[in-house]
Parts: sequence; structure tokens; C-alpha cells
Amino acid sequence: MKRISLLILTALILGSSALTALAQERKEDFTPKRGDFGISVMASPLTELTNAFKGTAYTPMQPTVTISGKYMVTDHGALFLNLGWLYRNSNDTYYTRDDAAYAVDPFTMDKVTDAVRANTSGGNFSFGFEGRVGMGRAQGVFGIGAMYAFSYYDSRYTYGNAITAVNQVPSTAFNGINGTSVPGVSYQRYLRQFSGAPTHTAGLLAYAGIEWFVAPKVSLGARVNLIAAYSWTNATYYVAEGYNTMTAQVEEWTELLSPSSGAIDFGTENIGADLSINVYF
Repeated sequence: MKRISLLILTALILGSSALTALAQERKEDFTPKRGDFGISVMASPLTELTNAFKGTAYTPMQPTVTISGKYMVTDHGALFLNLGWLYRNSNDTYYTRDDAAYAVDPFTMDKVTDAVRANTSGGNFSFGFEGRVGMGRAQGVFGIGAMYAFSYYDSRYTYGNAITAVNQVPSTAFNGINGTSVPGVSYQRYLRQFSGAPTHTAGLLAYAGIEWFVAPKVSLGARVNLIAAYSWTNATYYVAEGYNTMTAQVEEWTELLSPSSGAIDFGTENIGADLSINVYF
């Protein structure tokens, strides 16, 4: 009887040890290990980072969706490379008085529309080191690295009231341009604003967050980013139109809007947030 009890006890101990080892093995299989590669798709639905050149060109430092590759150099550390591309198009329209109708009836309520279409395109990449802490399916992640971004900006204007010999200063929803360098032109308005060369942003980034492994080597992540950056641009230009009394024609020309400039950008507008899905293999 004692021998049977001893055999049963031994079997229970061995079985428990085997189950514990199997559970530990399965638990460890959830997380990436040294030598693994990873691919992450990240989205920034809550915040976007903008540069310091407000009023001349909008320059995103972080596209809305990016793709990141990782290589685990240790069980708790990885090198990462992040790439992103951005394209944004907006078209805003505004009402203004219909000058042709007003000339006939000063009490008219007729309106025409002015519009501005803005396009921003660019990309960024970053690289650095990512560490992780924790042994379970929930792991804290933190990273530090360098980043570079570039962007182009182009906006085009259309107007409901045309410039003519009779109506040299038509009603518009947009402000005219103060001063003109063209002889014979007293009033001018924008047709286009654009960057002659890309605006650049370079700096350092840091982030911290969490990854939750919902399946073996598949996780959902959330993190907060902070960037300290220097931005610079060569120049921005504009195309304008106006009525020239010397030639009795409506003319167009291109002028410099702002010269090259640069700024160090670090503040609350540099804080971003990412959500991600991560796959390791």
C-alpha cells in the first residue's frame, strides 16, 4: 500500500513539474527573443506634431501611419527603423459678395465662393534602440533614437470675382497682399503659395509605452512620444495677380514670400501618441 501511494505521489509531482515547464515554455513563446525580427504598423489618431513655421507652411514631423522594423539584439532589446509617408489635401471654400450682382442692385444678397486648396506631402524615418521590461504577456517598452523628416507645401487660390479693368479690387474672402513690386499695380492677391525646396526637420526622439501579447509573438501596443527637433527651410514663394494700369492687363508674377529660416522646436506640441500592432518572427 505504501509503495502504491509513493508511486502515485511521484507521478503527481512529475506531472505537475511537466505542466509547469510546459506552461512556462508557452508563456515564453509569447514574447520575442534574441535573433527575432519584428514588423509594426503604427497609427497616430490622437495627436500630430507640427513644426515652428506656422503661417508659411505646415510641416508634419510624424505621419499618421508608419511602418517599423525591429531586430532583437537581446531578449530585452532591439534595434528599430521606422518609415512613414504623408499626403494631405484640403479644400476650403468661403462666401463673399457677388460684385457683378452688387453693381446692378446694391441691396443684393447674391454670393460667390472663394476657395483655397492646400497640399502637404512628405515623409520621415527614425532609427534607434528599444528596450523592454517584464517577463509576462504585458511588457513595458521604451526607446531612444534619431529622426529626420521632410515635407513640401503647395496652396492654390480661386476666386468668384475676377479682376478686371472696371473692378480692379474685387471683393474676396481672403486678405490682399500689402505692397507690390510691380510698377502700375496697386492691388495684388495670391494665386499660389509654395515651398521652393523641402522643409527639413531633424532631431532626437524618446518614447515609452506598453505591449500586450494577445497571441504568441503578436501584440497590441500604445506609447507616448517626445521629440526635440531643429527645422529649417530654404524659402517660400507666392504667385500673385493684379491689374496693371500701365499695360491695361491683368498680370501674374512670382515673388519671394519668406527667406530661409530655422528654429529649434521643443514643447508640448512635440508630444504624440501611437497605437500599434506588432508581429515577431
